[in-house]
Amino acid sequence: MDVPELDGFGTAEDRWARLGPYYAMFPIKFARRAVQTFSQPGDTILDPFCGRGTAPYVAMISGRHAIGCDVNPVAWVYAATKTGPHSDSSTVIRRMGEIESAVRPADRKPTNEFQAYAFAPRPLGFINAARRELHWRNDSRDRTVAAFLLHYLHAKTGQGLSNQMRASRALSPDYAIRWWRTRGLDTPPDIAPVEFLSRRAIWRYAKGLPRGAGCADILLGDSALALPKTRKANLILTSPPYSGVTNYRADSWLRLWALGEGSELPDWSGEQKFCDVQKYTAMLHRTLRSTRARSTPDSVWYIRTDARSRTKDAVRHVMADLLPNHQCYSKAAPYPGKTQTALYGDHTSKPGEVDLLYLPCAQPWRKPAGFTK
Repeated sequence: MDVPELDGFGTAEDRWARLGPYYAMFPIKFARRAVQTFSQPGDTILDPFCGRGTAPYVAMISGRHAIGCDVNPVAWVYAATKTGPHSDSSTVIRRMGEIESAVRPADRKPTNEFQAYAFAPRPLGFINAARRELHWRNDSRDRTVAAFLLHYLHAKTGQGLSNQMRASRALSPDYAIRWWRTRGLDTPPDIAPVEFLSRRAIWRYAKGLPRGAGCADILLGDSALALPKTRKANLILTSPPYSGVTNYRADSWLRLWALGEGSELPDWSGEQKFCDVQKYTAMLHRTLRSTRARSTPDSVWYIRTDARSRTKDAVRHVMADLLPNHQCYSKAAPYPGKTQTALYGDHTSKPGEVDLLYLPCAQPWRKPAGFTK
């Protein structure tokens, strides 16, 4: 089975592939090339740091068995929904109406200055009712509603439920308030949330469900503990978090709050930013050791990592220990254009990324084009 192109919005596979804005997203084209080059239909592909689920999604629609895991609930909602959306759009839209009916007067009142600038009363009421009513962990209908809510929670004016904001990352409340004030954006748009979200749900479902929907295994939790033991992976395709670069809980703080998984203001704890290289290396070793236990001895590992030495060296050290019978190849993966950090005012040059490919020595693999030992 060919790997779909996923270049537009003309098919169900195209439309569901792009569900879920997420900071530091896995490029769809990268995942597609890796799946097509290093796996066959029927193989199992595993991503223990799956983020919004691009690798398992591409695997699923390409006739592969897909396994993904992530510790961030926002990422899990995206990944689990795009690989297994609720089958009936009318049920999803009806559930949105039920959430709106559950809104209480107090739900529409902001509890802090950020909320007053970010959301008009109707969207804020819907969000607070959704936080209380949605059982997204164990109900596919509620999880799909949650995915649409998170996707459109904050975005440019007219494209989401909020005042003007970036879609992929929630910034500091103080910064956002100052930004809105200096531009005269004191009043958030008064949006009818069910009408807004239902139109977008209808569009997403218009081409049907993606090929293989419901067949992927998407786990929420620490991959060292949560990965299933029933199936061995032939291809590990992943990108671990980068040491000292990204804090996924801080980047997703507003969406975590909307899920009921975080406070109404961000927690800037640096634990998930992995600034301590020793702790970062220990996390990698623990997670990738568990991943190795769920892969075949002749599995291929394709890891995209940061070109900065503190991340790259840690990954290479861990992998050399875990895969002594694999040959490592590397290839520079410079950023093709502006980085996501440029959207937030950071225009300094970035070292880019590095692709690390581990091929089993016992198999007759040719050196892949562009890679060096």
